[in-house]
Amino acid sequence: MLRCNPLLGKRLHRFWQEVGFLRRFGVSADAARGIIPPVDDDIERILIPRERIARRVAELADEIGRTYSDSAAALTVVAILSGSVIFLADLMRQLPIRMKIGLITVSSYAGATTTSRGASILGELRVDVRGRHVLVVDDILDTGRTLRLVTAELRQREPVSVRTCVLLRKPAKVPPDVKADFVGFDVEDAFVVGYGLDYDDHYRNYPDIGILRPELYASA
Repeated sequence: MLRCNPLLGKRLHRFWQEVGFLRRFGVSADAARGIIPPVDDDIERILIPRERIARRVAELADEIGRTYSDSAAALTVVAILSGSVIFLADLMRQLPIRMKIGLITVSSYAGATTTSRGASILGELRVDVRGRHVLVVDDILDTGRTLRLVTAELRQREPVSVRTCVLLRKPAKVPPDVKADFVGFDVEDAFVVGYGLDYDDHYRNYPDIGILRPELYASA
């Protein structure tokens, strides 16, 4: 007969008592022990899986490549930080044309909030776009404030053209005067995270695009 070590038995009994107590109050044992919970626990449901994202990014790269392939003017891709970084990296590796990259930081959602507080450009764009085509890349188009601000700034610098590419668009919120030339997905008006999109600078590393559980930002 297999005998259990009495000390080990007591520790296991105490552990299961603790787990049962914590579950009654909706707290996991890992959380109580200070272990960071997995990102999956915070996602209500996956809206766009990673495989579908990859296919659409490849399609966008093909559309963009055909748009600029016959132009004599060169292309500069201007990415809006920080939400577009993952989208930008995947997109530019599939663009079959010569280009330059420019980065611009725009402040819109400060800290733990789900409401835009107005867009403002932080720092100076250090890329000369005069006489070049410009493609602005952003993660999401909803209120339109960010794209409106950035495209207006870029048009003052005498480019040949300014076009925009967004991974996500919320048709229910986009104002009629703000257009996107290339759109990955139209999505419902929900708070989405993952694939570069964040809440309070978290969840950017989540490989799918998911809807965040409302109780995690209800007080924001």
